[in-house]
Amino acid sequence: MQKNSTSLCMIAKDEEKHIEQCLNSIKNIVDEVIIVDTGSKDRTKEIAGKFCEKNKIRSKIVDFKWVDDFSKARNESLKHATKDWILVLDADEFVDEENAVKIKDAAKNDADAFIILQKNLTNDDSIAGFVIKEFKADGKKYKGWFGSLIVRLFRNKGYEFSGAVHELAEPSIKSKNGKIMKSGISIVNAGNSDSKARAEKMKAYLSLAKKKAAEEKTEQSYFELGILYKENNDFENSIKAMQKTVKINPRNDFAYFELGLLYNKIGDSKKSIKNFTACNQIKENANAFESLGIIYLKENKLEDSFKMLKKALELAPNKHSIYNNMGSLFEKGNNFKAAVNILVAGLKINPNNPTGFYNLAVVQDKMKRYDAAVPLYQKAVELGHKNKDKINKRVDELKRLLSNKVDYRFSFKAG
Repeated sequence: MQKNSTSLCMIAKDEEKHIEQCLNSIKNIVDEVIIVDTGSKDRTKEIAGKFCEKNKIRSKIVDFKWVDDFSKARNESLKHATKDWILVLDADEFVDEENAVKIKDAAKNDADAFIILQKNLTNDDSIAGFVIKEFKADGKKYKGWFGSLIVRLFRNKGYEFSGAVHELAEPSIKSKNGKIMKSGISIVNAGNSDSKARAEKMKAYLSLAKKKAAEEKTEQSYFELGILYKENNDFENSIKAMQKTVKINPRNDFAYFELGLLYNKIGDSKKSIKNFTACNQIKENANAFESLGIIYLKENKLEDSFKMLKKALELAPNKHSIYNNMGSLFEKGNNFKAAVNILVAGLKINPNNPTGFYNLAVVQDKMKRYDAAVPLYQKAVELGHKNKDKINKRVDELKRLLSNKVDYRFSFKAG
């Protein structure tokens, strides 16, 4: 019978407000708790120790001098893990009951590591990838979240983290030929919910990344630096760092993808297309194909856009934004029937997608099916669409003029 005991490994500093919620969420699925404390001045260690004692969980709290490197602190926690599997969480993260069960079940699989969806709670609906779904954490309400895919559950087989900032275990797992699988598991992160605090955190992380890149002129250090410049909205320096990355390793598909995003940000579609294409030539990437499809759509190159979006859909059939953009493509080509079908399919995947309802409403509007368009517009507003005032104005027009079948031109943008 395969062993599946699990160690929780965490680094923490001054987390007395969060750590008990985190530990409480995983108390029934882990067999030991390892906490590396990097200099807490509050009750973090005391709270953690008492919680583990009360719940009869083996625990070890290790003091570790902070050395401006997250991976070194992470790896210190891994050294003390004695169980078969390692679950990595931060103190401001937690797991709901459904996903706790999934974590326990995943340990029975023959994989070596699992990709987990990190749901970063926020009230800022302008963040790329924002998903509307109300959460409550730390006594606060959040409008929704944006996601990150990270490896946080893996076998205790000597894997290590690398990266002074945005540290990852994936390179170590891959170098040892470990099998990484998708899991369907998600964790919730409340640490990025305060936009001002997050901005300050990103500035601090950028300082660490600059220091590392000055000391270690490596592919990884330049890539990390590029990501942190991007997080701080310094796209020019982010591009320079990513260019240094691909100069060292011309096969770094992630860096080409980031360059595609960055050039798109500054409005250079030609270089954006070049880098997204380079990314796909190394390793096909659904996001890169979708981004190419959006660029071509905005340039009114509908045939090229269709090819790119079709490929993106083949690679990621459950990504609802691709359906939205395909709907935009069909609408622009006046193929309203196809637009309706693809948008309806996208809404089946994500019924809480305001853009999908909005786009579908626009198509119905253009087809002069005003009675069908009104409730779709209203649903988009209910779900938090950013153009609420504009949509409500159109709804009022339709309600007043429905019987006259007046055709007001109304369209939506790709993206």
